[in-house]
Parts: sequence; structure tokens; C-alpha cells
Amino acid sequence: MIGNQIKILPQFIANRIAAGEVVGRPEAVVKELIENSLDAGAKHIQLIVRDAGKALIQVIDDGSGMNEDDAILSFQRHATSKISEADDLEHISTLGFRGEALASISAVAQVELKTKRTGDELGTLLKNHGSEITEHSKVQCEKGTSIAVRNLFYNTPARRNFLKTNQTEFKHIYETFVRLAISNHNIAFTFINEDEELFDIPGADLKTRLTQIYGAEFTENLLEVEYIHELLSLRGFVSKPSFTKKSKQDQNLFLNGRYVVSKALSFAVHTAYEDLIDKGDYPNFYIFLNIDPAKFDINVHPSKLEVKFEEERALFSFVRKGVWSTLEKNDLIFSAKLPDTGDSQQFGKRPAYNANIFSSSSFTKNTGGSSSGFTFKKHEGPNRDDTVIHEMFGDRTEEQKEATAEELLKQAEDVLQGKLHKHSDTDSLVNKSEIWQFQKKYIMYQLDSTLMIIDQHAAHERILYELAIDRLNSNANLTQQLLIPIYVELNPVDYEVARSIEKELGALGFDIELQSKRRVKIKGIPSDVRIGDEGKIMQELIDQFKEYDIKLNLEKRDNLAKSYACKHAIKAGDYLSEGEMLNLIDKLFSVKMPYVCPHGRPTIVKLSMDELDKMFYRTGI
Repeated sequence: MIGNQIKILPQFIANRIAAGEVVGRPEAVVKELIENSLDAGAKHIQLIVRDAGKALIQVIDDGSGMNEDDAILSFQRHATSKISEADDLEHISTLGFRGEALASISAVAQVELKTKRTGDELGTLLKNHGSEITEHSKVQCEKGTSIAVRNLFYNTPARRNFLKTNQTEFKHIYETFVRLAISNHNIAFTFINEDEELFDIPGADLKTRLTQIYGAEFTENLLEVEYIHELLSLRGFVSKPSFTKKSKQDQNLFLNGRYVVSKALSFAVHTAYEDLIDKGDYPNFYIFLNIDPAKFDINVHPSKLEVKFEEERALFSFVRKGVWSTLEKNDLIFSAKLPDTGDSQQFGKRPAYNANIFSSSSFTKNTGGSSSGFTFKKHEGPNRDDTVIHEMFGDRTEEQKEATAEELLKQAEDVLQGKLHKHSDTDSLVNKSEIWQFQKKYIMYQLDSTLMIIDQHAAHERILYELAIDRLNSNANLTQQLLIPIYVELNPVDYEVARSIEKELGALGFDIELQSKRRVKIKGIPSDVRIGDEGKIMQELIDQFKEYDIKLNLEKRDNLAKSYACKHAIKAGDYLSEGEMLNLIDKLFSVKMPYVCPHGRPTIVKLSMDELDKMFYRTGI
């Protein structure tokens, strides 16, 4: 007869399994330990990290400390001083409350705890290896608590093997430290990585803390938000519309002092900017939302990042309106009266627009430098930054869009192949009298009975990408030396990125010297980088490299080539002279793959006379 098959797991195995929910990577250890220090009333918190947290994570605080019995209990699962009954879950005011942090960490690491309360003659020392206390004694130590976590995942090698590179793991640690330092700006913080002091910052107001971390230039481009209601409040800073990024990495929402993730509320901030920023741009923000703890649930996941709101729609409106009012009162929005739609509940004021999309100022033909004077019927409604191409194709399904793109790309290739074979270095592909720039975004020219349309940014991206790949493969190192070197200060994460791609940057043409304290000396730049943009290009290149590394997981050289091309390419909105447009087209048709940008978007489409006739219902006439 078969006996019972279901057994209760031993505690140490249960702890290791549960640890996966709380301790997924070194960053989670940093978060849990610093949050415990904050809950203990610490005024100064020190973080020490080695080997991206795999060798050592130590957090030292001057908080309340623990007595001997509490220190022993702190390693037990579900042991906490922060809640005592079920009703407490409805009014959580501390960062930790589940009683799982130390139990989970000690299950997969070697932990040493020293703690002492005010008035105690001696402190307590505990060593816990894999959920087992191996040493317990009295010790002389400072008031507060020190927890050192060594050899993380030493007893779960599979999980350790799944950790990312040191650069990536350190990036997560750094971002978590920064968020905790911002949300607790009144607390002093010290951060030491590999024996180098990255931060030693005293407690301060929020704007000063942002300056301590990001620098004065960054905070000068922020606007202060303060929007108060009797039941909730919104405070913090948002970026000016002219100071946006292509990623969401500097979007921070703090709920009752705790960093949380809410796509809905982040989108509320974004929609407040409406037409003040371009599509694909994102504002930076550091917003503190304070509401009744009974109105949300933070106990969704052990990481305590996700949150569920009782009235999410109302909060969305509140956040959006609070940010909008800040933008409006800072004179960043040109006010205009909306058409009367019978809706008296307008949301603030909307910007004024020049609604004449196709005016001579936005559609200029380069014939001797004078405007052609093209003027079309005024288009009523807000300028959506649409181009004539979007108007032509309208709303289509994804399948139709793909078919259209493929068809146009094939047509362009058929037309261009004939020209490519006839082209020589001494001839231009385009007649000077047949080329013009539309909306400072597209180059238009006539080729026989066909209108060819080139995306100037995508085309230049393709040119620069192939140039970068050639340089990286050949180590050509075409550098123009600077008469006076430029010095750039990078944050710790960006400095490590620069270190990891130093050789490849040299192949591209950047002659740099990595100095101490995150300082980079730029002695030379690629021959096609404009003098005066050295620091900006370097920072943007690193930012793009990081974004592609996370989203696309590209091979390093391909990532760097794409990043360089993206950030150095001509942008939509850049005016091009006749000669610049001709030069761009000639270079595009000389690369190996002129028809798509490095990301697969078409660089060129064509519009035949037959297609134009169909649009005007002239078929058969």
C-alpha cells in the first residue's frame, strides 16, 4: 500500500523557494535593506557594493536598532514590527510590512547582522548562512544596524547564472538607490561602489536632492508642480516641454513616499503635455502623490512596486490636470479659445495653432533659394504634425500598412536600380531644379513621371550606420583632434557603459580618456561630428546604447553603430540647403542597402503619376 505522498517542505527549502519572489537580483536586496533602514528612522544610510552586489551588499544605518531577541526573530519569515492585525493592511505607512526581506535574503546568501539600540552597552552579532544561524554573540558597535550580504545566490547557482552582466546589475542597483534617495531627500546617503565613493549627500529639499544627483543644468529645466485637494495632493517636478527624452527612464512616481509603477498615471502626465512635445518624446518627472492608504492596495506583489487604486479614473484626471496647470501657469502654452461645442467643462486652455498646414513657410521649393509660394486651402483644426504621406494613406489595418510599405519599397527599388547603374561620382542623380524640402522632414524630387520622397533622418541614419560598421570592422580610427580637450561628467552607470565600449568608441573616431570620479576627457571626435557638439553627442550616444541594449539586446558593435547613426543623423526639423539635399541623396545611393534605415523603416517611397491621378479621380480621363 502506497503511503502519503504530500509532505510539508523543510523550512530552509521553503525559504529558498519564497526568496525568488523577493530577491530576484542584487537590486532587490539593496531595496529591501534600505527600506528597512528608513522604517527604523535612520537619518544617515550608507550603501557599500562590490562586484555589482554579487560579492557584497552592505547597508549601515543610524536607526533605532534592535535588541537581541528582535534581531533573532528578524530572520524568521513573516516576522515584522510594522503590522500586528489585519486592519493594519488598510493603513500601511511603512515601506516594509510583509516580514519577508531578511528571511528571503538569508536563504540565498551569507548574512552578517550587527545591531544596537540607544542605551545598550553592547550590540548583537548574528551570522546566518542559508537560513541557519552559525554565530550569535555580543559585540561592540555603533548605534543602529549594519547588514552585510555576501556571496548572493551561492547556494542557488542556477539563479546566479541567470544574472545579467555586472554593468546591467549595477545599473539596476544605481537606479533603485537614486529613487530611494529622491523619495527620502531629507535623509543623508552615502554610496560606495568598489571602494569608490559615488555619493555622500546630506539631507535636503527635493530640488536640492535632484541637483545633488543630476546636476544644476538638469534641475534648471524642471518645473515645480503643486496641486492640492482636501483629500489628496500632487507635488514634485516635471520637465519643460523642450527638455524631453526618447525614453521613459526618468519618469518617477512616488505614492505616499514609496516608488511605484502605474502605467495609467504615467500616461496621465504624458497626456498633459498634449501637442507641446513631439510624438515619441517623453517628459521627465518626479511626482509625489499623497492619498489615503485605504484608497489603494500596495500588497499586490512582494516587490511592492505594483499598486491597485480604488478610483484610478479619478486619479488619472487629477494627475493630468495638476501637471497641465503647472505647464499653463509657466507660460509654456499659448492660449486660444476652442470652438464652441456646447461642452462647458473644458479642461484648461489649449494652445493656439497656425492651422495652415500647407503654407508657403512649410512647403518651400529650392529653386534659386526662393519660395514657390505654394498655398493650399486652410485645414481647420489643430496641426497634428502630419505630413502629406500620412494624409495620402489614411487609416489602414496593420496588414494593409505592411503591404503598402512593401509595395512602395519594391517600386522605389525598381526605379532606383536603373539610376544606380548609370551613376558616376561626377554626376548627381537629381536635377537641381527638381528638388525641394517638405516640412523640414522629407526631401521631394521628380524622377521622370514619379515623385520620390526621402525621409531625411532615416536616409542619413542608413548612411551613418554603414559608415560606422565599416569603421568598427576596419579599426580605421578617423579622428579629428581637438585643440582644447573637452571634459564630460557622467553618472556611474554611464561611466561604466563608456568603459565597456571604450575600444569601439576609438574605432568610431572618439579619442577619449577615462579619468577618475566619472570624468571623461574627450581629445578627439569622429571627422563627421560637428565641433561644439562633443559632449552632447557622447551623452546621447551612451543613452541610446543603453536603451537599445535593454529593448533590442543587440550585439555590441551593431548596437553602437545603430546608436551612433540615430543620434548623429540629421533630424526631422533640420533645414537642408539644396547642396546638402543633393549630397545626402548621392551618399544614400552609394551605400549597400539604401532602401531601409538600420531599424527596417523605408528611407524612400515613390508616388507615380498614375497613383496621383487615381487620388483625384482622373482615371480614364
